[in-house]
Amino acid sequence: MAGRIELMANLNALFAVFAVTNPEAVEQRLQGIAPWLSLNVGTGEWLVIAPSATTTKELCERIGLGISAPVTSGIVVRAEGYFGRASSSIWEWIATKTGADLGTTTPV
Repeated sequence: MAGRIELMANLNALFAVFAVTNPEAVEQRLQGIAPWLSLNVGTGEWLVIAPSATTTKELCERIGLGISAPVTSGIVVRAEGYFGRASSSIWEWIATKTGADLGTTTPV
């Protein structure tokens, strides 16, 4: 199913994490940064929803791809818009979670 949206400024940030060389380590870190949300979409690939002020550097640090205490290598991209073909459950997850109340998180 096709999907497309241009993200509005008041929504949470959507990130794509991919090309991860140690998926198990990243999965463990993703589970520990609640209330941020993640969806595994393939081996070493996730969509992540975080508060709108979150930077790619901050997400990298939290999941072990940053400069301090790296556990793997990979790529993180902040999506300002998206388009593609995927199952409807992925598009529904993005639409629902970009507007979710994430509460507060602790600083890196």
